[in-house]
Amino acid sequence: MYLKTTYSCLFFLLCSFAVKAQKTTTEISFQLLFDKGPLELAKQYPVSEKDSLTIDFLKFYISDITFFKEGTQVGKSKEKHHLIDAQNSLIYKALCTIKKEKFDTITFLVGLDSKTQEKGIQGGVLDPTSQMYWTWQNGFINFKLEGKSSLCPTRKNKFQFHIGGFQKPFVTSQEVSLKAKGASPLVIKVDVASFFNAIDISQTNTVTSPNKNAVMVSKVLPTLFSVHEN
Repeated sequence: MYLKTTYSCLFFLLCSFAVKAQKTTTEISFQLLFDKGPLELAKQYPVSEKDSLTIDFLKFYISDITFFKEGTQVGKSKEKHHLIDAQNSLIYKALCTIKKEKFDTITFLVGLDSKTQEKGIQGGVLDPTSQMYWTWQNGFINFKLEGKSSLCPTRKNKFQFHIGGFQKPFVTSQEVSLKAKGASPLVIKVDVASFFNAIDISQTNTVTSPNKNAVMVSKVLPTLFSVHEN
């Protein structure tokens, strides 16, 4: 049985920017895609003439959204962590303070920083019921992707990527830096097809603990993100 298809995967971050007596508002959304089209869970995507894959589960953390203008920090989201879930079209609101200048760069982490990881179980999106927590020793999973592919020589052709690890040498949180014009609305596209273009899942298809393969896979994650501005 396929999981229920998710047709719309838009995650909104509504950020209010305060400039002394003046206030402006910008809207930032994370849009989940597969090969430039809306991501659909359990849909069969062709990857060659004979092979296909489906995505059944996708969750990942976004942390420390920060805004820069010509290399100087001009704003930062007050809400530190966001959990993006392809099965749930949730709206995340974050209050942000920014100086008068428009930002030209946005940075954020895919995953959680080490200090957050060391604190262990917390509330909200850091609650263990999110299915993103291993143990106090291994911490939280930064990026979790599961599905099936005819390319995988595994039982029922399943692939599992539970990418985490916060202790050296297996630190897997990755920074993303994107150029922007400071315009609203701002869409950050997350194209999951880029993941499979970079990872040969016939060879690497099961990563479920902090190790060198987790670090290798984590370095691919920033390539999934790009900015689209209207």
